[in-house]
Amino acid sequence: MYSMKITYSKQPNPLAKAVAKAVGSVEGEIEYRTMFVLDQLLHQMKQQGISKAELAKRMNVATSRVTDLLCGDGNLTVDMLVRAGHALDVDLVQIFVPRGQKGRWVKDE
Repeated sequence: MYSMKITYSKQPNPLAKAVAKAVGSVEGEIEYRTMFVLDQLLHQMKQQGISKAELAKRMNVATSRVTDLLCGDGNLTVDMLVRAGHALDVDLVQIFVPRGQKGRWVKDE
């Protein structure tokens, strides 16, 4: 088991600055959105108590494929995200909006 000590500092964090700068680029945005989606996927797995092996079984893929996906090494495709969503009984929500505007899904009545 790994142990990590977290410390807080009032000094600027060079890594945070680098990430903020990178998000301004296409590559940075891709990395940020990939990390965000994987974080959401891991959160759902943890909340439901589902292991990588169980998720793989539900997705009908090899456990190594799920491991690669969750490590960011796999090809994160819409196909894999939809399969993961179905396996976790959650919906993949996506939307394109004009730059500078915010978009959100509204429940149909």
